[in-house]
Amino acid sequence: MIIDNFKINGFGKIINKNISLDKNVNIIYGKNESGKSTILKFINCMFYGISKNKNGKDISDLEKYKPWKTEEFSGKLKYILDNNQEFEVYREFKKKNPIIYNSKFEDISNNFKIDKTKGIDFLSEQIGIDETIFSNTVITYQDEIKMDKIAQNSIIQKISNIVSSGDENISFKKTLDKINKMQNDEVGTDRTIRKTY
Repeated sequence: MIIDNFKINGFGKIINKNISLDKNVNIIYGKNESGKSTILKFINCMFYGISKNKNGKDISDLEKYKPWKTEEFSGKLKYILDNNQEFEVYREFKKKNPIIYNSKFEDISNNFKIDKTKGIDFLSEQIGIDETIFSNTVITYQDEIKMDKIAQNSIIQKISNIVSSGDENISFKKTLDKINKMQNDEVGTDRTIRKTY
């Protein structure tokens, strides 16, 4: 997937900003407090929504990134999948669900499943990457270069699954353990007396 460009109508201190990205690695740099982390958070929130929960913090992300000088709390982002399909997502952050457009600018939001808690999780359906994996691999914040144990284990497990089974969601070890347990329960072992071996 490639993020082609995005427009921040209002998010934190950033207002009415258009940004186009290169098709390779992009580095966002600038002085302290210039909005680098805010841009990265905007990209993440465009795909996965913004949290209304504090999650142990003093304020929620919804409150933290509410625009300072405008009522417009929204943006749009254009991205291209590996199969060259183009999409644009428009999100008003006060609303749960974004609007997803295809390359013909047709609203295809209803093509995706709606979760009562998270809303439309369109990117997970399209590329199979949940928010945890996305925020720990695609975007790296300067102060979050170290991953916590949960994020490390999640990435290690998915890589291990891909290497052993070809599918990030299928664990070879768990599947083998399940088959062995079923064999022991149904057939038994060479030491089992009452079951047919």
